This record gives sequence, C-alpha cells and structure tokens, in this order.
Amino acid sequence: MSDKISIALVGAGNVSNTIVKGLEFYKNSTEGLWHPKIGGISLNDITVVAIYDIDASKVGKTISSIVNSKSDFGGLVIQPGIAEDVAPPHISKNGQVKSSSYDEFVNSLKKSKPDFLVNVISSGMEKSSEKYAKAALDAGCSFFNATAAKTCTDQTRKEFQSKGLVILGDDLMSQFGGTAFHRGMIDFMASRGIYLKKAYQLDVGGNQDTQNTMAEETRERKRLIKTESIAIESPVPFMSTAGTTEYAEQLGDSRVSYYWMEAKGFLGSPVELDLSLRTNDSTNGCNVIVDSIRAAKKAIITKDYAKTDIISAYAFKNPPKKMHIRECIKAFEDAFTN
Repeated sequence: MSDKISIALVGAGNVSNTIVKGLEFYKNSTEGLWHPKIGGISLNDITVVAIYDIDASKVGKTISSIVNSKSDFGGLVIQPGIAEDVAPPHISKNGQVKSSSYDEFVNSLKKSKPDFLVNVISSGMEKSSEKYAKAALDAGCSFFNATAAKTCTDQTRKEFQSKGLVILGDDLMSQFGGTAFHRGMIDFMASRGIYLKKAYQLDVGGNQDTQNTMAEETRERKRLIKTESIAIESPVPFMSTAGTTEYAEQLGDSRVSYYWMEAKGFLGSPVELDLSLRTNDSTNGCNVIVDSIRAAKKAIITKDYAKTDIISAYAFKNPPKKMHIRECIKAFEDAFTN
C-alpha cells in the first residue's frame, strides 16, 4: 500500500484554506511544522482531491478563487455538501444553501477516491457531521471529525475497521489553543505538587465557528466536552468552568482565552494565576490535523488499528480513550516519529 495520502475537505472555510496554503508552503520548508515526518510520511505526500461546502456563494467556484495563495489544488471546484441541519447564520445571511443528496455526495466521494474525508464544518451541525461519517464509510474512505458531533463511537470504529478504514474524533484540540494550554498548566502544577481548587477558562472568538457556537445547545455541549477534557489532568477534583462565552467579530480568526486558577501549596499557601492567551484558530489546528492523518495512514498500512486510540487522544478533546496530555503526546511520538 502506498504511503501517499489523498484527502477530501468538507467545509471551504478558514481551516481548509489554511491546509491548502500549508501544503504549498511546506514543499520547501519545515518552519513552524511540529513534526516534519510522521511514520516516514511528509506533507509532500498529501494531496487534496476534493472540497465541499453548502454555501451557494462558494459552491461552483475554484479553490484559487477563495484562497489567496498559489496551490497545486487551486483548480479544484468546490462541490455541494450535505445539509442535514438548519443553515448557520453566516450562510443564511449571505445567501442560499446549495447541497447535494446523500447518494449524490457518496457517488462524488467514490469518484474522487480520497483516503480521508476531513470534516471541518462549523460547530452546531451535528446531524450533517454524522451523515458525513456514514458517507465516508459507504464510499470506502477513512473519516476525521474536527467537530463536536459524536461520530467516533465503538460501533462506528468497528464498522470502519471491518473495511480496513479508521475514524478519528471527536472535537479537535488545537496544538496550543485554549484547552491544550489549560491542560498543560494543570499538568505542570500537579507535577510540582500544587493542587488546583478552582478554575475557569473563558474564550472569545471572531470567526464563523465561534458565532455558531453561541447557539445555547451547541455552547453547552462544547462547554461540557472542554470541562471534562481539562479535568483529567488534575489528581484531585476541582471546581471548573470552561467554554466559549462571546463572539466578537473584530477578532476575526483569532481567539482570546482568559484563565483564572486558584490552588494551594505548602501549609495551604495560596497560588493564584490570572492570564490571557491569544491565538489564530485556523493555523492552531492544522499541525494536529496533518499529524493525525499521516499517523492514521501509517496505522492502516501496518493494520495496527489499536493505535487509533493514541491518535484520537493526541488530537481531540473528546476521544474514545482519554489520556493525560503529556502521556498522549509521548505515546504518539513513540509510535509514529521514532
């Protein structure tokens, strides 16, 4: 089996645009690349073969018309995706939805034959994400779910593996975003014998995904996932709140995370931390995406499907098997970079 990787992207937004730019940039550089090679596979081995969206203002246009960068994939035409949910505000405000039927979408995937369908649509479109996972299985390609929709279940994993495929998810954890940074701080405090009592993480962002997260049901679901993801790092229970609190258009694709922590040391001496972190959402997720896809390809080649637990723990907030952040990074690098 070839170690070349073909991917289809669902959601022609900031993340897909950044992936396309990154694949072009890293032809001749490794600057800013977390792991230049995973399982012997470089970014030069990844090819985009299809891209989908439901925004009528994008469907039918080429990638080059929406990505301000030269790319080998610039001539690909954005095709209609699946719309199983109410259209998010940024689409309903700007124009009409243009979607395909389930069967049309599956047939399109079968024609382009990607190794992976990468789901980076906006938050709050759970039914659509579930359909995309099913479509990937029916079309014979593996699935990567960056959204909070619960697609990576024991049942779906068995179904994908029975076809020699994998499913990875759920809810992408950025390389150095709000959740990863929060978990890292708690892990470091615990390693120094400082135990957390209370904490909160409040996120403010300006992109379309943050705007869609403001829907109460979506916000509560993502808040629960973040809170549970963070809690694993502390050896003792603590009072915690974590989640997106506001959409601020002026931030664009940036996200600002505000942290407050209260802990106790020797003789109960207080330790208090109060800080903020500003990052770019799209670029912050792409190292993790390209790492995970390459690792999964290696696991498929070697038929070592058990390693997908490590990949999902490394890449997502809500994986099937949760691991401490330091533990999952070490396990991932031991498995795929040595």
